[in-house]
Amino acid sequence: MRIGNGLSGFAVWALVALAAIPTCAAARTPQERVQPVPLGGTLPGQEGDRYFGVYIPTRYGGELTISASSGRVEELLGPDGRPRANGGEVGRDRHGWYTFAVRGAEAPYSVSTRFVQVGEAARRPWNFYYWPTKGDSIHEPWVGGNGRVDTRYVNGDDRLVATPGAYIAPGQDIVLPGPNGILETMPAPGDTSTWFPNLYDDLTWRGPDGTLFSTPSPLLKYDQLFGSNARGWEAANAQNQDINRWPGHCLGGAVASILLNEPVPAPGSGMTRDELKALWAELGENHLNHRIADYATDIPAGPPRPGPDVTDRFAPQVHRMLEQHVRGQRQALLSNMRAFPPNGTPNEVWNQGIGKVTTTYYAQPGKGERSVRLVVEVETNTGSNLNESDPKPRVAIYEYTLVYGLDGEIDQSKAYQCDWVAVRGDAMYAPLNVLELANDTRWQGHNPFVTEANIRAIDLANGGGMIGRFAGSPPQFRPVSTFEAGRAPVFGGLGSGDGLPGAPTPRRGVLSRLFSR
Repeated sequence: MRIGNGLSGFAVWALVALAAIPTCAAARTPQERVQPVPLGGTLPGQEGDRYFGVYIPTRYGGELTISASSGRVEELLGPDGRPRANGGEVGRDRHGWYTFAVRGAEAPYSVSTRFVQVGEAARRPWNFYYWPTKGDSIHEPWVGGNGRVDTRYVNGDDRLVATPGAYIAPGQDIVLPGPNGILETMPAPGDTSTWFPNLYDDLTWRGPDGTLFSTPSPLLKYDQLFGSNARGWEAANAQNQDINRWPGHCLGGAVASILLNEPVPAPGSGMTRDELKALWAELGENHLNHRIADYATDIPAGPPRPGPDVTDRFAPQVHRMLEQHVRGQRQALLSNMRAFPPNGTPNEVWNQGIGKVTTTYYAQPGKGERSVRLVVEVETNTGSNLNESDPKPRVAIYEYTLVYGLDGEIDQSKAYQCDWVAVRGDAMYAPLNVLELANDTRWQGHNPFVTEANIRAIDLANGGGMIGRFAGSPPQFRPVSTFEAGRAPVFGGLGSGDGLPGAPTPRRGVLSRLFSR
């Protein structure tokens, strides 16, 4: 087979490579010409019956679709000379030149190609809620306030953190919970209050107008099932009272969503699915207890833009992780995806599980058949789904150029020739990291009273069974005021639980910077 000299401007980049198309040459006569068609592009102005070729650079496969504006697409052959179904999966380790014929066209026609690779984890990460550690608060209204601190007195161990009668900016806190974690003060007229879903919540919360709401209360229920003091410890040691920071349990929730089956509470536990997920999130929140296998990390936020910028050389690392693991091994990955648009900041932490990746390939004219531009849809679970209020997955769109090697793998030595062009969709920045979790996670969070054995006992999907007291009716749970009455207070400042029964011993060897904690 030989290549004709009359190549259009769209195909000059492929001239040298097509001069020796492999084994499929035996299916053609020496005088037949093969016209290169750019991957993901269109070759216009064609006439008559003729042969074409398109190069697939990746060894991980995908679906190749050939279309012609007139006539029939026939004889699609792979690099091994075997027939392929148009629009079908090309298969693993089948990178190289694909040839085909267009016949029966009645007018000048164009030929187009489309190549899409979909990777999906065998077990998709399930949705979770990140359970912030921010305490409930009385605060100045965000809109329509009078700019004055109107609440002058507090109840219980609540703390007044603003000067009565003084000016206060919209949204700023006036009263915060004390060490017991329960906001016991009602706002005065002119101020308002907000409930934040916390692990240490009571069974109910009273709104600023006096309305009583039922609330999730995972640790309070856990304490009553297992006779522990997990809620009090969490309130005293993990409560965040800084309105400018929103730490939570997104690391633990994301890790659990990747490594575990979606929890199913035993009927006798009285737990909701959200509350059971919250307990796993607490167990998984200690980053020192996770092992990382493969990774791309320390990626600058950018944001990426066309032309040289600090994110460019990380594009091949990120896509190698996505292609090798999600597509190649059907593994879910952990990633700090950073902030959502439109107002997010580069330092925000959004740990989520990547469960699906859809990549569309485009040739780069003039740069060789192994140089491609990729548009990549990265689909993660959501970390803000409470009571099925936000089940929509997060979809970040990355666009970058890469170079593949002859072996069908991304050529990491060409990192400085790559260009991370853009980030779109549900993302504003490049991710901080993309991580493969090893399978030897130790399930022990910061709270020493919450144990893996207890949680598995009430989780039918992860070790529990319909036996004993958890197979029957749930208990009648009591509010904090009665259940914890007479107990000694749990004092804050205990850090990781040193000196308390069952305090965790952190595993070393994983740097906290991987998780940006």
